[in-house]
Amino acid sequence: MGFSMEMNWEIITQKKAERLGERSFRLIKEGYHMFPLDTKLPIQTTEEKAPFGKAIITKMEWGTGCTTLHYELVSLSSVN
Repeated sequence: MGFSMEMNWEIITQKKAERLGERSFRLIKEGYHMFPLDTKLPIQTTEEKAPFGKAIITKMEWGTGCTTLHYELVSLSSVN
């Protein structure tokens, strides 16, 4: 029995992130994804668009076929 997991080095929101605070967000992604924690990662709305800033993932949870990310936006390079 296999386990499918994808390793990611950028956050792609597909405009589905939920704002929790001034710079805090939650994003639920379908499937199981692994991201580096406590590391600045590029963040973008789609794969085709350039990153609009950097974010640090502070918490990552797997459950029932999805991955939940809690992240903080630490720099903004353009308005998405």
